[in-house]
Amino acid sequence: MILTGELCTLRQAAIGDVATIVEWENNTDHWLVSNTNSSYSEEEVKHFIEHENDIFINQQMRLMIINGSNESVGCIDLYDFDVNNKRVGIGILIDPAFRGKGFGIEALTILCRFCFDHLDVRSIYTDVLVNNFSSIRLFESAGFQLNGTKKGWLWDGAEFIDQHFYQLFRSL
Repeated sequence: MILTGELCTLRQAAIGDVATIVEWENNTDHWLVSNTNSSYSEEEVKHFIEHENDIFINQQMRLMIINGSNESVGCIDLYDFDVNNKRVGIGILIDPAFRGKGFGIEALTILCRFCFDHLDVRSIYTDVLVNNFSSIRLFESAGFQLNGTKKGWLWDGAEFIDQHFYQLFRSL
């Protein structure tokens, strides 16, 4: 599957992406927001790409965000796909070297449109730490609405951090 926009293209993660994904996944700066607490090996990432990266079978899918120079600038994930209740979670990571260039909002917009038009979801949701101001701006600029706050939800090693719950609903 390939989804295209003006700034970037989204495509399913492939074996050639393993090293990049391992680098991003094993960056401890990302662990709190991704609810990760240990490193991933290349073999684990390869197994995910080959056997688990299917939204219909495993309720999850990772797409790579590729710029016009064919560089991987980030990834965007769908998770907890629920066909019966017509909802899916979404998460995005933009490599720090490519932040602030419009890739995040375009990738998010493209994938949300795909979710509404092709997966037939009614609601797309995400969780954002209350101090993650760039993600808050991103999701709010894409039309996501704050629908609650989970108090003291995540431990960052020094304190518990609140986490916002955002949703975007399909327009009728």
